[in-house]
Amino acid sequence: MSSERDESLSWRAHLLGAIGALLLRLWCLSWRKRLVGVEHIDACIAEEKPTLVLFWHGTYVPLFALLRGRPACILTNRSLRGQVIAQISQKFGFATLELPDERGRRFLATLRKSLKEHVAWGTAADGPLGPDRRIKPPLVTLAAHFGFSVQLVGVAARHAWRLNRRWDRMLLPLPFTRIGLVISEPIRLPKSLDKNMAARQAQILEASMEQCALEAQDLIR
Repeated sequence: MSSERDESLSWRAHLLGAIGALLLRLWCLSWRKRLVGVEHIDACIAEEKPTLVLFWHGTYVPLFALLRGRPACILTNRSLRGQVIAQISQKFGFATLELPDERGRRFLATLRKSLKEHVAWGTAADGPLGPDRRIKPPLVTLAAHFGFSVQLVGVAARHAWRLNRRWDRMLLPLPFTRIGLVISEPIRLPKSLDKNMAARQAQILEASMEQCALEAQDLIR
């Protein structure tokens, strides 16, 4: 039964990923884009400085097109949604790493094994199930543990669909709209964070991500 379920998930993920990537390719051709701070990611890649790019789950769709062409790896999970994200990521030239569901030694071993293969990594700071726009402190601890710098992303579109019934209120920019992207400079984290420090650092990063979102809004006015 497990094998049949996995095959069903894989088939659906391939189909949904192909449709999603095709629509996004067509839409993004018409966008009027203003991008600020992309050079920060490019510099980390060129200098081989490990960096973790954080974005809100509800804004990930336009990022495939806006950041395409960069040798980055997207962290995903084994759910249907995670597999669809992996399919779309790969069609836009990104690598993907499916992490085990359980956050233990196997999780860390899987991530550590792949660190030498990629410099830039990306993940939704509030994913995969929320709460919306809240950074999980264990993610901050993980980034500090592996020596990542952190870069924060803000996205805005003048005209877009908002899927308000989803927990993340997903942003789907319409064709021909103005779209803005802001990426922060790399932020270095303390090497060692206890639970309270990680929670405080998460709050600081949340405020900084909201500032990036406001700056992205300014780009589309």
